[in-house]
Amino acid sequence: MQTTPAEHYAAPALTRKSTDNHVAQFTPARDSRNRRVPGLYIRNSRYYCQLWIDRGDGRKSARRFPLFNSENLPARNLNEAKEALEIKRNDRREDRLPTPGRKPNFLDYSETYMNKAKVQRKRPGTLQNEQQAIARLRSHLGHVRIDKIATPMVASFVEKRLKGGLFGKRKLEAVSERTANLDVIVLRNVLNAAIDDGLLRDLPRIKLLKEAPAPKRRLLTPEEFDCLIKAAKTRCKNNGPQLADYLRF
Repeated sequence: MQTTPAEHYAAPALTRKSTDNHVAQFTPARDSRNRRVPGLYIRNSRYYCQLWIDRGDGRKSARRFPLFNSENLPARNLNEAKEALEIKRNDRREDRLPTPGRKPNFLDYSETYMNKAKVQRKRPGTLQNEQQAIARLRSHLGHVRIDKIATPMVASFVEKRLKGGLFGKRKLEAVSERTANLDVIVLRNVLNAAIDDGLLRDLPRIKLLKEAPAPKRRLLTPEEFDCLIKAAKTRCKNNGPQLADYLRF
């Protein structure tokens, strides 16, 4: 069977893996004429790019990034790798590359978020609502690193809230679109804090659900309002006249 150039030049990396303490090596990628492609490397038949980026202290260092095609699958041939490399270079120019280092999972970082001073200064009711929403989010996303939280994960959480289900050890009933949106807003608050802490560049695409309009309530008729004032005078023993005056006002 005839092999592609990429497979041909990936072979040395696989050989090293079996002979050099089972550690795969990055091999410079080469084209069909055996010319080295600047910035591209192969390891375990996958393509990576190497870019020089600012470390944030005025110095630069080289970092390697895995490359993906337009379908978000690992780039497996040279053409896909070249296209993905140009995208990464554009991300570098616009300062949209992922931040370095291993990120905490949602369970750990949500604890950091709740202990922040600006969060603790929120009103008690707001703080309690956020704690309850984060507990539900932890049961669904707790094991996921915050930089890996993607739109499908959020969508599945929202779907589960709308249908009802088991969150942790609690079986919760189905909720309205507005209630589900409130949980998503809390998730945004946590991830925005991660951006402020330099752990994330961008939020995942999170679209709030369209909420049902508030029900229209009819106004009281003059006759009904007179009955209300009369009841206030007769049924409120201590301050009936004052309540009636307030209603008239």
